[in-house]
Amino acid sequence: MALRHEPPDSGDFYIAKAGTFACSVYRRRGADAAAWVTYTDEQAHYAPARWVQRQVEETGKPVALRASSMLMHLEAIRAGTGRGVLPCYVGDGHPLLERLMPRSPSSPQNTGSSSIAICAAPPACAVIDWMKVLFAEQRDVLAGNR
Repeated sequence: MALRHEPPDSGDFYIAKAGTFACSVYRRRGADAAAWVTYTDEQAHYAPARWVQRQVEETGKPVALRASSMLMHLEAIRAGTGRGVLPCYVGDGHPLLERLMPRSPSSPQNTGSSSIAICAAPPACAVIDWMKVLFAEQRDVLAGNR
């Protein structure tokens, strides 16, 4: 079973939409953090990476760090290395971080979709149903509605 932001390109999977999530730009609370934390060149096709690249080009602000995982981004932003895009359910709940922009249509990857991908197996139905309920219960948190 996999919880992914995008469905897999191929394979014999049962795919069910679990919910949507919002992203925004965060920095360490009170830090200058003008530089950006973003993804590696190999991940430049991700929507948040493309959005950050446009910001770098438009503002002339440098990239402080390129890292391959959201956890690495979170830790770098938390440490004050720079600003970066995080899911609102991560950034809003962290006491050391502050959101720099409202969730809006111009936000980086304003909403994304999470899908549950699983090989078709009857015993997994209960888990899928439970995850759908969990996503429904946490809809406001995932959508960035503080």
